[in-house]
Amino acid sequence: MTVDNTPTIDQFRPVVLRVLSDGQERSIREIYQLVADYLRLSEEVRAERVSSGQQRYINRINWACSALTQGGLLERPRRAHYRITDNGGVVDKRSLSQYTEKDMLEWPEWKAYQDEVVQRRSKNDNGISEVSSKSDESSDPVESLAAGEQAFNAQTETNLRKRLQEASPEFFERAVIDVLWAMGYGGTHGEKKHVGRTRDGGIDGIIRQDALGLTNVYIQAKRYADTNKVGEPEIRNFIGSLDARGANLGVFITTSSFQPAAETTASRYRHGKIVLIDGIKLTSLMLAYGVAVHKAHEFTLYEIDDDFFEDDELV
Repeated sequence: MTVDNTPTIDQFRPVVLRVLSDGQERSIREIYQLVADYLRLSEEVRAERVSSGQQRYINRINWACSALTQGGLLERPRRAHYRITDNGGVVDKRSLSQYTEKDMLEWPEWKAYQDEVVQRRSKNDNGISEVSSKSDESSDPVESLAAGEQAFNAQTETNLRKRLQEASPEFFERAVIDVLWAMGYGGTHGEKKHVGRTRDGGIDGIIRQDALGLTNVYIQAKRYADTNKVGEPEIRNFIGSLDARGANLGVFITTSSFQPAAETTASRYRHGKIVLIDGIKLTSLMLAYGVAVHKAHEFTLYEIDDDFFEDDELV
């Protein structure tokens, strides 16, 4: 059995806040060192590794930083750098020995994050959602792995949506064009174009589905916060842009969601078809088609090959 003397993620969270309590921005590598030194981790503990080969304490500090960021207790000013927020300072002053995910539900941002993860898992439920809560020996190992995969990917999708909301509008426009392109809408000889803010007339991107441009998909992208849902006026403006170009295929994509009136207006478009993609669907597609993500873990399960023993059974 693998030795595990490393503090838990719950125990690491308050220490991360402590070493960042001076308000300075620090790289994740600095945080590893500061947290390990603060806890006076022995060389033996620092040498412990998870199955991927990564040092266990580094793995858990990464998860601690991720949750604290999702909960709004840390902010990430740039890649692999963190800084404590005012809310993080509030928790730090409590001098806690551990800070659990349940404890973090006191923060609306963390609760919203958890609610979204649950929503995603319920949408992708293949009858295995209850397995993840079981740890007894009677649970099917394959189902347990599948449930774990589902939970992990739901978190990744949720994190991805937040990253898109934090990106610039121009970056988001290019990202959604890449998603549709990865889905194959460009065909064999098509092309993609980011129109953006240059007199776009309500169009942010165009995917030409054939070499002559006879069939085009027009894209509108709105990088909205959760509180800003796409309404009917925006859909009507998009319809106007499509009609002005003589187009009949449109895709409206947002990081938030659509008001019912917007969905109704899009469904009643008579000159063609408009597809609405909200933030939940968008990030699900990004995982499905490998856009902005990479495969992090892979597990191989073996079972006995009965054909190998077939000759023995005939003796």
